[in-house]
Amino acid sequence: MPLPLRAVALLASLACPLSLAQPVVEAPTPTPPSPAPELRYDKPFFPGARHDASVPTVRQLIGIDAGDRAATPAEIEKCFRAWADTSDRATLVEHARSYEGRPLFHLIVTRPDRQARLGDIKAAYAKLSDQRGVSRADIDRAMRDLPGVAWMGYSIHGDETSGADAALALAYHLVADQSDETRSMLDDLVIIIDPMMNPDGRERFLKMIQQHRGNAPDTDNQSLLHTGYWPRGRGNHYLFDLNRDSIFGVHPETRGRLRAVSEWRPLLFVDAHEMWPLDTFLFAPGRAPQNPHFPARRGHWNEKFAADQADAFDGFGWRYYTGEWNEGWYPGYTDAWAALKGAVGILYEQARIADTGVLRPEGATETYKESVHKQYVSSIANLRSLRTHKADLLREFVAERAANIARDGAFGNTLYAINPGSDEGRRRAFLDLMELQGVEVHEATRGFSATGKDAVGRAFDGRAFPEGTLLIAAAQPDAPLASALLELDTPMPGEFLTEERRELLRKGESRLYDTTAWNIPMLYGMEAFELTGSLPAGAERVRLEPVRGGVDVRESRVGWAIDGADDRSVVAAAQLMERGVRVRLLDKATDLDGRPLARGTIFVLWADNRANTGLVDSLDEVARVLGVAAVSLDTGRGVGDAPDLGGGHLLLLERPRVALVGRANTDPTDYGAVWHTIDHRLGMRAAYLDADTLSSADLRRYNTLVFPNGSGRVLRANAETLRAWVEAGGTLIAIGNSAAAASSAGLNLSSARTLGDAIEKLDEYALDIVREHEGLLAQATAEDVYSHTLAPAVRAPWEKVEALPSTDELKRRAEWNALFAPQGAIVAARTDDRHWLTVGVEGTLPVLVGGESPLLAKRPTEAPVRLGVYIEKAATSEAAPATAKPGAEEEGKKQEEPKLARFGFAPAPEGYEPRLRMSGLLWPEAAHSLMNSAYLTRDRVGSGQVICFASPPAFRGATLGTARLLHNAIVYGPGAGASHPIRP
Repeated sequence: MPLPLRAVALLASLACPLSLAQPVVEAPTPTPPSPAPELRYDKPFFPGARHDASVPTVRQLIGIDAGDRAATPAEIEKCFRAWADTSDRATLVEHARSYEGRPLFHLIVTRPDRQARLGDIKAAYAKLSDQRGVSRADIDRAMRDLPGVAWMGYSIHGDETSGADAALALAYHLVADQSDETRSMLDDLVIIIDPMMNPDGRERFLKMIQQHRGNAPDTDNQSLLHTGYWPRGRGNHYLFDLNRDSIFGVHPETRGRLRAVSEWRPLLFVDAHEMWPLDTFLFAPGRAPQNPHFPARRGHWNEKFAADQADAFDGFGWRYYTGEWNEGWYPGYTDAWAALKGAVGILYEQARIADTGVLRPEGATETYKESVHKQYVSSIANLRSLRTHKADLLREFVAERAANIARDGAFGNTLYAINPGSDEGRRRAFLDLMELQGVEVHEATRGFSATGKDAVGRAFDGRAFPEGTLLIAAAQPDAPLASALLELDTPMPGEFLTEERRELLRKGESRLYDTTAWNIPMLYGMEAFELTGSLPAGAERVRLEPVRGGVDVRESRVGWAIDGADDRSVVAAAQLMERGVRVRLLDKATDLDGRPLARGTIFVLWADNRANTGLVDSLDEVARVLGVAAVSLDTGRGVGDAPDLGGGHLLLLERPRVALVGRANTDPTDYGAVWHTIDHRLGMRAAYLDADTLSSADLRRYNTLVFPNGSGRVLRANAETLRAWVEAGGTLIAIGNSAAAASSAGLNLSSARTLGDAIEKLDEYALDIVREHEGLLAQATAEDVYSHTLAPAVRAPWEKVEALPSTDELKRRAEWNALFAPQGAIVAARTDDRHWLTVGVEGTLPVLVGGESPLLAKRPTEAPVRLGVYIEKAATSEAAPATAKPGAEEEGKKQEEPKLARFGFAPAPEGYEPRLRMSGLLWPEAAHSLMNSAYLTRDRVGSGQVICFASPPAFRGATLGTARLLHNAIVYGPGAGASHPIRP
């Protein structure tokens, strides 16, 4: 075995006496670059300041002044810890650790005598935030002499560096300055500085800068020095955009910050970003649309703070703007979440200057230090505004919090109900998120009835709800946030919709910046309702209890089962197979000796694991860690006609050997979401392959390949190799535009087709939909089947359907409809309850769709999930309209029956009407393009299979409903859907 290079070097050093060591050879002196006076920036950051010499400066601590270059996470930490150690004005609190182990912390700065009373200040704000059972006198007492609290957050995107360096300047100035202004500011305020909200992304990006920095300055914003390379530094370790995670709380960076901010209840929350390098500086307020759940006072205060910030910029002659592209619809932005919690949320966007400076279109060069200065000046301006208006802001905050809980207020008569189903893992995940957000959840202890509507828009009166229904009253301390997270559908104002449609038609560009739907229960795949009224009698507050799991009985006759209704069963299967345990999957519900087991249940049987002496210990360990029960089985005989354990409904799984393909043109966020799913949620081993070198990789090592959104080019470049690999037994999973590529007529990996490729054969696809409807709804009687006479004609189902337009017309419509592609809407999907890919997912599944190409599927392609559901038409008592008696010219002529209308390309079953949109903006044109299209397809290809997801199923790590489908594909695919030889 060859020695590692470090060992070789160590042995060599030990073998050579020091006297024989070679002298260090210095690099040649480089030719000095041309002078660059435009890169000098000498405007003082702290005019009039009197800094205490006993507090170390940034330069004394890390060798540079704030803004000379981007400081590393370690340098920022060193400075903040030093200031907390040397200043009696500062306390440092670590609130989280990143995936890579870096600390996330905030510095609490206020006058020295308050540092010992920080807990009292938090307690006072907690009392003002939740006024239930608090008297007016107690409220007045809590408000007396209460300082205003500001949370100053910086650089949540790792490649937007200037904010964190401005935090260095701000923190040093506040802890060291002895001027009257700073002393007065600290008398009135508690200032919390959160200097870098994404240290892992920052570290990644700064390494890229270092790798591309030369001897001569580079001010071209297109250079690698300024752009970095895939995946850049925007996201965290798993490449997630943390500025979208506030409502989902998936990542430790977010979870720690949400808890800390919720403890403080700041009146001001600043979120400092960067944008396009050749832009100027943007700050709040944003333009329309604004989320209607934002407190009404937000607009007024945004205007006031903006006026003060603009005045500060005018003093330097700096250019800036507000609004234009920054709207406030999505509530998951960091500043938006803080606003829903009661703060004045303010966003900054400074033109991104990654290093030295950037040459601008007007011929001037903006330096990195100037970009940091702008962020610093903005921070100081906002703190001055907060100090000036603290009393008014505090008074309005208190009034707002009282209105949130008022029974006769705006939130007082709305109740959100969720049927968590039998998936205890997903129920716990939902309760954990609500607890993190500070949203109170109750549970019905007995059945009740209520009036309201469901997620596909059906109104009901007196609908029965069972015991165990989760209930969230809108009227609670964090009412705006609770309603933003749980409201089924938030309509946009008509005036904005008009503007949006005109922009789409004129420019082909949306004025929306993010997804338009985010309802948490829907994304979790839960049945959600909006009710009118208050909590029913007997409803009890729900709190998470510690999980318990493990093997119930170690001496089982047959084996053990983990119920497949729980998402954690898939994780258990993956973990067990990693430990060498043979696992089986149930594809049809059964009942073993009176124990009902859901479709998707996994089995660990003695018969499959005869040589595994540590079987019970492995199973018990996995079940305990996951908190699931592995129940013992005394018989393999199903009750009645329920499946037995030796039949064809118990599929022997194959251990997944997974590779995820990335880099090149792959969408970093979807790659990160799938990576996080495999590595963090499933806890599986996997390989992570470079798309550019895929052609030279030995694919025989893997039985599962995953191509995230954006890998279409890679699929096309390796189509021949991949088809041979699939035919030999591989499972290829393609997502988003990768699925579109795999389904394209030219590539032909999958027999599914994009809408463009299928447009000339839409009637064939419609026939498959009709066949599905008939397979579910057809009726037959003995009289029909056993008649001795032959009917003159049997009318085929497609004869009842209206004719399609010409191919040319269909193409024109498809191009037109594509203008209105959704940007993130939740639609209803119907699931095949007999397919192994849909185990753990039953009935109507909410699916988040974007602008991806719709997929069409017909046999032999399987479509376990299709978009759109059908509900029975309401019965009507109206009499049918009278028809005139036919005239003589009509006598003997056959009366034509009305044809069934098509919704998209296919009809609805007779007596049913289609429903598609559940939440978010979905134009009618887009709805017709999506209706009946396939969300999930599977093709058998030789001994293997190709599985396609039309849109990303693990979006932002938050779509737990569709993520279950991806988990099924990855973990169960190699065994349930592909064929492998018996290995001797």
